[in-house]
Amino acid sequence: MRPTFLGFEAQKRTLQMAQKCIDIVGNNISNINTPGYTRQRVDLYSMYVAGMPNLGWNSPSQTLSIAGQGVNSYGVSQIRDIYIDKRYRANVATESETEKMVNILSDIEDIIDDFEYEGLQFFTQQFFNALQAYSMEKPDSSEIATLCVNNATNLCKLLNQYSIEIKQVEYTYANELKDTTSHINEMLEEMRKLNDRIEKEKLHYNDEYGPNELYDEMNLYIDELATYGNVSVVQHANGTFSVDMGGINILDGLKGRTNHIMMKDYETNGVAILFFESGEELNLESGSLKGYVDMLNGNGVYATGRQNGYYGVAYFKSAIDEFARTLARVFNTANGGDDDPARNMFSADKEGALITAGNIHVSDSWLRDPTMIGKTRYFDPNTGLYGYGFDEIINEETGEVTLQNSNVLYLISQFDNHNIKFGNAHDFSGSFYEYISFISNRLAETISYESSRYETAVMTVDILLDARDDISAPDFDEEGVDMMNYQKWFSASSRLTTTLDDMLDKLINGTGRVGL
Repeated sequence: MRPTFLGFEAQKRTLQMAQKCIDIVGNNISNINTPGYTRQRVDLYSMYVAGMPNLGWNSPSQTLSIAGQGVNSYGVSQIRDIYIDKRYRANVATESETEKMVNILSDIEDIIDDFEYEGLQFFTQQFFNALQAYSMEKPDSSEIATLCVNNATNLCKLLNQYSIEIKQVEYTYANELKDTTSHINEMLEEMRKLNDRIEKEKLHYNDEYGPNELYDEMNLYIDELATYGNVSVVQHANGTFSVDMGGINILDGLKGRTNHIMMKDYETNGVAILFFESGEELNLESGSLKGYVDMLNGNGVYATGRQNGYYGVAYFKSAIDEFARTLARVFNTANGGDDDPARNMFSADKEGALITAGNIHVSDSWLRDPTMIGKTRYFDPNTGLYGYGFDEIINEETGEVTLQNSNVLYLISQFDNHNIKFGNAHDFSGSFYEYISFISNRLAETISYESSRYETAVMTVDILLDARDDISAPDFDEEGVDMMNYQKWFSASSRLTTTLDDMLDKLINGTGRVGL
């Protein structure tokens, strides 16, 4: 005969396990709306007795082992899929990167909105129209000549404004990047402290189990960290987590150390440079940090030093500067500025400075004499010197003098020149109008490309998030079914305990009594 209370012990454990399963179901339902909560379950196993032959009881035919010891639990685990977590974090980094790039490019687009038809195109056309109107008048018509100066001034002011606003975008995102690195470093410190808590709590758990709520908190941090750069994660036997970003360790769970991300002064260096506290430069495959760096340092064909070939803020800033520089170069040369600086139509705000969109303005000599562009160069045989004056045609028969606007007509012809080279690396060759369209189209194409990447990444992230929720997120229907099953399990076990009690009562109080 088996030990008397063996069945009671088995049913006691059964009731305990049923109660624990109901508790965990209740916990899942309670946290169904808790951000980052991972569904939990009780890992059950069937009790057994092995390697102890004396734990048996004899029957007429054979010795039976004491089987049927009931149920027990290894512990409470989380239901997570590491592979889905890894894919989700990889794709959310791409989503964050492209979102940041689209946002920055959209801010540039807002500055040069309708660049082709209203902004730069419009003011360039106004300058052209003023020159054309002047060409139809006598070159000494100062009122019409003044209109040319005014329209050229308006064009310069627009370029100045573009430069100011693009710099505002540039420094806004540079400061935003600096704040982002500070936030990441604060997160790393919180994760380091959390690792310490996990290690202390893990001492009270079996090897394969741990403080699930602390794991959830850590995974929330890792999910956010994944939006900033491509990360890889390792969980150690002591329950702590180590995280690498861009192949460099930033959180060491075993040693309890962090490796902060630093940023060199943007205004001093003129480029965004991120590096780790340990000295390595930050090179990411994806993430919003990469989006910041690529857009701030992206200078296309103008890239030098630490800049890159993306069409970012630096490139469109360079493109506007190149338009201003080329405008000044072409018209200054056409008006004779190469031989006589006093003939320059455009100049920088400081003598000898490189002309940019930020400093271009109408030259002082043109402001003083609006009809300067109506004068042509001539040679005075009496003095042997060159001078400038209005182009005169004298009728030999009547002696009548007619003034020609030949220099203004030559200036106008520069708008039809389709061989003007823009950019140090000859980014484009064509007319001023064609260059305006080229830059506008390049911006639109870049935004379209990054938007397409972003939309694809969003779809992928949503699919992976749904897949992760299907596995890890509590569901009312599933938890309700489990609750009813565990409740029936508890009731049946309770009834079996009652049956065992009746059997024991019969054994103790009824054995040997006749008639009972």
